[in-house]
Parts: sequence; C-alpha cells; structure tokens
Amino acid sequence: MDVIVAADSGAEKLRELERPPEILVGDMDSISPATLEWCRKSGTQILIFPPEKDDTDTTLAIKILYERGALEVDIFGASGRREDHFLATLFSIYGADANMKLLITEENFQAGLIRSDSRTIMEAIEGETWSFLPFGSGLPVVTLEGFKYPLEGQTLDYTRPLGVSNVATGSLVKVMCRGGALLYFRWLKEF
Repeated sequence: MDVIVAADSGAEKLRELERPPEILVGDMDSISPATLEWCRKSGTQILIFPPEKDDTDTTLAIKILYERGALEVDIFGASGRREDHFLATLFSIYGADANMKLLITEENFQAGLIRSDSRTIMEAIEGETWSFLPFGSGLPVVTLEGFKYPLEGQTLDYTRPLGVSNVATGSLVKVMCRGGALLYFRWLKEF
C-alpha cells in the first residue's frame, strides 16, 4: 500500500500537484499557512512536533513510516534548499532500520545506501554515471560489475574517491559490498 507522507514544507510540492499527503509531519516552521490549511481540509493526519527536537522532520517521517510497517520508502525533495538538511537525510537513511530500503529521487539523480555484507542488482541505463562512496563506520570492500571501470574486492576509503564517476555499460549493474556501507548516486540520463 502506498502512503504519501510530507515532511513540513514538502507538502508545498504536493499542493502544486493537487495530491494531499495522508500524513504531514514536522514542526511546521517552513510550510505556508495556506498549505497547512489545505492539508487540514483534505483530511491529512497532521503530526506537529516542537521546533526544539533532536530529529529533522525527514527523520521523523522515516521513523513514523517504519512504525507503520513501511519497508520501502521513496524520498522526494531531499536536496531542497539546504545542503545540511540533505546531508542529514543521508545520515537518517544510514541510521534507519536495516530492513528498510530508502531511495532519494531528485530531478537529475537518485541516491541510496548499500549496507555491508550485501549483493545488490540494480537497473541502469547504458551510459549513466554512477558514484560510490564509503559511508558510516567501517571501510567497504567493493566489487562492481556492469561498469566501465569494474572493481574487484577494492577497499573504498575517505581519502581517495575511487568510486566517483563510473559509467554503466548495460541495463543492469551489480554491487557487492562487505565491511562497511556504501552510498551511491545514480545520475539520471535524459532521453
């Protein structure tokens, strides 16, 4: 079952699309009064938190979705207007329950996390640019297949961006990772 959850001003875009969220969460410091009222009139469940909190509004949304049984979450608008919030969203993905699959989708890229000790096969478009970066504790040992620059058991560390700007060579890519988590960016190619 698909559920649309808006984190604070994320509801602004949904209002433009005339698609009210089922749930609106946050401290409501950036949503316009008109959009907040639109959500109320649309029957949206509104969960208001105090501004003095330890979680970002996006982190709260992820936690609420997990509590309600969601294991696959698509996040839109994460890059927003503030780079610190985007980075915090990446940390929230890393800190989410390991059973959750969270994918950030923006206008020109997707980003996600590949957890340690996993093998992932993803759809790709030939010629797309992908980047892989170590993320969190531990350094991932990575094998990449289906790329112009394949890797075989290569440790990726924070001092050498070896995984940046690789190119998909077909419709599927394979990523194997052990010893640490891996953040990936898929730069969407327009056709």
